[in-house]
Amino acid sequence: MKYNPMTRWLHAGIALGVSTQLIVSLMMDIPKPGRPFIGLGAAAFEVHEITGMVVMVLLLLHWLALFFNHIPLGLGHLFPWFSKHRLCSIISEIKRQWTQHRLNDTQQTRSLAGAIHGLGLLVTTLMAITGTVLYFGMAESGAMSPLVKDIKEAHELASNLLWAYLIGHAGIAVLHQWLGHRTLSEMFHLGK
Repeated sequence: MKYNPMTRWLHAGIALGVSTQLIVSLMMDIPKPGRPFIGLGAAAFEVHEITGMVVMVLLLLHWLALFFNHIPLGLGHLFPWFSKHRLCSIISEIKRQWTQHRLNDTQQTRSLAGAIHGLGLLVTTLMAITGTVLYFGMAESGAMSPLVKDIKEAHELASNLLWAYLIGHAGIAVLHQWLGHRTLSEMFHLGK
């Protein structure tokens, strides 16, 4: 699939930001009332917060681009679940790959690739929204209202989904590239 420069830049920024956040989250501490908040864990938390705000801005730009039709193939390509025609196209692509026992080029599996990207966009957006609520709703000491604590739980649950998505998505992209489909080359060629 051919990607326009804006899509490639947004994808690269979001992918780098989300990857950074997930990796940093493995070593960060979360502030808790009455406990000193210093060291590597505290620094990692700060990086996580700042990167999260950058990702939120990139996601806002991505959603605006979607709504103003600057993303190829539009919203229905990313969110096909409400169209019988699009769902049938996805099922057909999956059946064709299953019966052929091969991973087809993304040029031939546009519907499936679009739906997978849409799922990633939704999970990443959920993470960004809940993270933004935490950023503004949690005190410096780590104190939180019961509602913010519930949102923190949703943020942590969504992070597990995002880890699974990132590993699966990156793994399939590398496999496509290895098979000669140029998926990564096309997405991350950030020049004109």
